[in-house]
Amino acid sequence: MAISIPRRAALAAPAAALLAPRLSRAQANWPERPITMVVPFAPGGTPDIGARLLAPKMGEFLGQSVAVENRAGAGSTIGTRSVVQARPDGYTVLMGSISFLTAPLTIQPMPFDPVETLRCVCLVSTSPYILVVRVDSPARDIAGFHAMAKAEGAKLNYGSAGNGTPLHLGAELYKLMMGVDLTHVAYRGTGPAITALLSGDVSMVFADVPGASAHIASGAVRPLATLVKQRIAQFPNVPAMAESDPRLADYEVYTWAMLAAPKATPDGPVMRLNEAARRAAQAPGVSERFAELGFDHIGSTPAEGDARLGREKAKWQDVIRRANIRADL
Repeated sequence: MAISIPRRAALAAPAAALLAPRLSRAQANWPERPITMVVPFAPGGTPDIGARLLAPKMGEFLGQSVAVENRAGAGSTIGTRSVVQARPDGYTVLMGSISFLTAPLTIQPMPFDPVETLRCVCLVSTSPYILVVRVDSPARDIAGFHAMAKAEGAKLNYGSAGNGTPLHLGAELYKLMMGVDLTHVAYRGTGPAITALLSGDVSMVFADVPGASAHIASGAVRPLATLVKQRIAQFPNVPAMAESDPRLADYEVYTWAMLAAPKATPDGPVMRLNEAARRAAQAPGVSERFAELGFDHIGSTPAEGDARLGREKAKWQDVIRRANIRADL
């Protein structure tokens, strides 16, 4: 029996067949023009440093320039949204920290779903966070801090880089896992939070390592614990939070430099970008600078990065819900 094919479908099939070779050739020749790497923060932060280290080398490997463009605001959501809404052709990509994942989750209604609208190109590196107190704090070590938090609770103020930021979420996760209460004071970045710590306005700061390192080296602040599961090379004598108490065995808070693209970006450009990012991160001069800044090179595949995005989204959505966190954007 003959099968009837609708006229529209019959016309579309030859058109698609003619278009396929063109798309294949376009991907094979990609890139044919410069690439824009959007950083959703002002210059100077972790993702901006990562972008400016990688972009020139990536341009060499790709044969086209890679321009870094800062689009700051609204906790990273302005720059991230611009990439989400960009044409999915590989010519507009995002270099972001973990904030591009967590910030939308703290806004109601959620402006976009970062997992559903973005795909990972490469998780280039991760960078740990660290808990610091003033050098004259009665908490001489992490065990002393746990005891102080239990005894004083909400009388203790902690500073973070801002309401709804990963450092705020990390402190709230600590409170949930340890069953203690601390009072949050939000600042516009790690620098202002540490300044408040030095002046005595807060008792401790959940900080990023690059922002705290100089103050640790000068002796102005005391590091009590890193917020990842293993000790880090920069501070080998500082224990990991996860080793300090059985209740914190699964405690882990870190940021990253992750290259991402609009969800519908084809595999061809994504794999070319992935290869260029991995090669650039390991290039002489770049890899050493990453290590100096406390970045741990990862160099993931796109699939590995997407899987991590899914896990981190589930983890932080739960913390945001339980702690009732809303960004003040």
